[in-house]
Amino acid sequence: MKPEKTDVIGKEAQERETPYQWAAGMIRKRSEAGKLVLSEEIFQTLREKNVPEPGKGGPSEEGLESIIKEMMERNEDLKEIPGHDGLPRYYSGQVMSDAYARLLVRKEGNPLLLIAETVRENSKVYPRPIRMDTFKNEPFDLTEEEISTCLQKMKEEDQYKDIAQTTTSEGTVFLYSTLHLEPDYASMLAEWVDVGQYRNP
Repeated sequence: MKPEKTDVIGKEAQERETPYQWAAGMIRKRSEAGKLVLSEEIFQTLREKNVPEPGKGGPSEEGLESIIKEMMERNEDLKEIPGHDGLPRYYSGQVMSDAYARLLVRKEGNPLLLIAETVRENSKVYPRPIRMDTFKNEPFDLTEEEISTCLQKMKEEDQYKDIAQTTTSEGTVFLYSTLHLEPDYASMLAEWVDVGQYRNP
């Protein structure tokens, strides 16, 4: 095969790959920033890269969706997670964990559910209680007043009756789920995390 023809074929292949690369690159970049990506954001990026909008001589909405589908098939690190509105969000498993992605989805909804599901997941998976102050930090970004208000409301609703508190000898409040941790065990774990591990290096 002549070099000129090889170059042309290579260029054409690169052009065919470009929409997928653009979309995949955007998702990875947003994942690095700790954010999920909606389908519409992907469509908008493709349009900005001169992929015409549906109904304007370019691909249909189904055509753009097929680009996303093929992008997912070509990039094993890209993942999809449903949001509270039923629409998919996308992220890269290379730079964002599944647990963090689930947390971001929860953040979009009810703050009570955000706290409760995070506490339950920590109690079930690790298992461990979680510092109440954790919810002041990213990606939660709740104020102390908001946290206190949420915890008070939880006490009034049956669906959150498993969310309990324990306080260490240092006065640090931890949250845990009684569905997954016994009170005495949760208290012991909290004391170890807050005090014991530093006194017994």
